[in-house]
Amino acid sequence: MHEKYLLRYSVLIQDIPIRGSLQTAVISFFDEDNKKVCILKYGVVRPEEIYALIDKGEKINLRYAYVKDFSLSDYRTSKGLDDHVIVKLKDFTAKKTFFDCEICTDFSYGEFEGAKSLFDSSVFGNGNINFSNCSFRDGEASFKRVKFGSGSTTFKSVKFGTGLVSFNNTNFGTGNLNFVDVDFGNGDVDFKNTWFGDGMIDFKFSRFAKGDISFEHASFGRGKKDFKNVEFGGGRIDFKRINFNDGDVSFDGVEFGDGKVSFRNSEFGKGHKSFEQADFAQGEAMFDQTDFGSGSVSFKNCRVDHISFRGCPLNCYFDLRLAQCQLADLSNTIIRDIVDVIPENEKVVIQALKLTDVRILGRIFIDWRSNQVFGLIYNQKDTSLFQKGEQFRILKENFRNNGQYEDEDAAYLEFKRCEAKANLQASLAAGKKNAFIAYPVYYFQKYVFDYIGRYATAPTRVLANVFVTVILFSLIYYGATEWFPSFGMVATTLPNELSHVHAFSNDIYYSFITFFTIGYGDYFPDGFLKAVASFEGFTGVFLMSYFTVAFVRKILR
Repeated sequence: MHEKYLLRYSVLIQDIPIRGSLQTAVISFFDEDNKKVCILKYGVVRPEEIYALIDKGEKINLRYAYVKDFSLSDYRTSKGLDDHVIVKLKDFTAKKTFFDCEICTDFSYGEFEGAKSLFDSSVFGNGNINFSNCSFRDGEASFKRVKFGSGSTTFKSVKFGTGLVSFNNTNFGTGNLNFVDVDFGNGDVDFKNTWFGDGMIDFKFSRFAKGDISFEHASFGRGKKDFKNVEFGGGRIDFKRINFNDGDVSFDGVEFGDGKVSFRNSEFGKGHKSFEQADFAQGEAMFDQTDFGSGSVSFKNCRVDHISFRGCPLNCYFDLRLAQCQLADLSNTIIRDIVDVIPENEKVVIQALKLTDVRILGRIFIDWRSNQVFGLIYNQKDTSLFQKGEQFRILKENFRNNGQYEDEDAAYLEFKRCEAKANLQASLAAGKKNAFIAYPVYYFQKYVFDYIGRYATAPTRVLANVFVTVILFSLIYYGATEWFPSFGMVATTLPNELSHVHAFSNDIYYSFITFFTIGYGDYFPDGFLKAVASFEGFTGVFLMSYFTVAFVRKILR
């Protein structure tokens, strides 16, 4: 009976004594097919009997009782009291009690005194339930395994104390549920395995203090779930393995405090999920392996120290334009739609963004300059160079798909740099003797591929190196001819009748025609300069090929 969402029952009153009562309430419960599933018997207790106990200040024990139309509002009216006068309920126990009503079961403005106030395993019928403005002082308040019907249930402005507050395994039925402006006190709060029904679930402006809060394995219906502007304290906050079902979910403006917040393995359905302007302070927010369903997800202007979405399938638009964040971890996520991390007003707010083993089937909206992507990757403290390089490669492909070609080049350059450094580290780790080969290879790559042309991403840089190379070889030819003729010289085939004076300009000219492998034949090298000229010719072929690749790559895009 407890697992059924809609409460179906019939009541038969018999004049048979049971458990000190003169009458017996025989209640039959039915399933969705209107088949009888169980029969329970309760002793009938009239509201007037409870009112008498209140007047005497005596303990109230309603175990296994059937109570019809209990109302503290009616009690106040019968006593001529104002509507908001506090009514004290001493050592209230209602375990396995059935509260039935035509319209409303009313505990409003009740003050529960004693170490414990128990409603465990009780049933509230299909009318409305009102606990608004109740006070439980510092005692334990237990609603474990309670079953509510199809009416609305309100705990608005209730004040709990330092004792445990438990709604473990409670079923709130199909009506709306109101926990607005509730003070849950400093004790632990337990909503584990709770079913919240298909109505609107409203926790706005509620306050939790030092205790741990757990909604683990709770289930919600299709109505809106509103936790807007809730204040959590410094305890552990557990939303693991929750089924939020369809409908909008709002955690806008929530203050989570410094405690660790976990939404791991939870499931969201259709609808908008919003954590806008939520403040996780210096705590961690863990959404690992959470399924956010369809619709949209927004963490816009959210403040958090460390937020993790490891292993999440991100199938909808994901607004990750945070206001402040030290580390955002998207490792092992599958991005099928859009993840937007471009900050507003070009203000860098995420210090490190982890994209290890991310699969991008959609797009990441990110900007190399505005997000300072260089720092986002290199600020990671627990990833290897191979992993950093792989993240730059992932971003390179993303930038290309987005048409951000300058950003693609920057990401590709850092990918190749990380790859080169990682290969050097791997070689050195395999044995110190590898250093004789590893270092020359590394620095050759660093100069030829990185310094000269930024891995074919900077054609103007290649062109600048062409002119530097030509001038450098010109100086070699000039110096050898002028001061070290025994080493070699640049000779000429020009006839004697032509006036020919050796000058630096001639060496520049010879260097150009050698570099571009033109070879007019008017000048030629002699001695060891033959080897130098051959090397310049090879260098020219290489650099011009390098320039062609880099230039065409730019033009084609």
